[in-house]
Amino acid sequence: MPIIPLDKKMRLTIRTIMIIVSVGYLLSCLSGTPTEYILSDFEADRDLDRFDWKCHTLFSLSTENVTHGNTSLKLDLYPSDYPGLSFKLDMNNWSAYRVLSVDIYNPENEEVSITVRIDDKKDCPDFDDRYNKSFNIKSGSNGLRIPLDSLITSDGNRTLDLKKIYGFLIFMSHPQKKRVLYVDYVHLN
Repeated sequence: MPIIPLDKKMRLTIRTIMIIVSVGYLLSCLSGTPTEYILSDFEADRDLDRFDWKCHTLFSLSTENVTHGNTSLKLDLYPSDYPGLSFKLDMNNWSAYRVLSVDIYNPENEEVSITVRIDDKKDCPDFDDRYNKSFNIKSGSNGLRIPLDSLITSDGNRTLDLKKIYGFLIFMSHPQKKRVLYVDYVHLN
């Protein structure tokens, strides 16, 4: 088959079409879901309004044990049933992400246990119908990473609906004495 030479106008037309297609592809990639969504980074006092305040838990911003930005959240957890934090979620669809990440610093010399609770129903589901898992937090820095495909209800009967996440809590169960933890850089990626 003979090669047909292209005239200058035809080459310019093809080049223009290639540029338009390339720019369109680039824009479609950029307009997709971000690779990270920060639930809270504790950088300003207004971030403290993103929690449901509970008795027996004090929140404050701290410049200690920061892993991202300039401040972390200092949690003072007093003896009670379930002191901790309950996030007010701005975004309920977590389906575009793979991992929930939380940086936690334990300043004490002993390991403590925390529980992460995640609800995919609005009306405070029963224990068996939500995700609940305890994690041991060693002394010093801890990077808690929870794969979102592991979010299974406590009874093991179903996987949480990542398009409908309505509750996210981090708490201790019945601490016998005051505990202090630092939390930072809570994000989905």
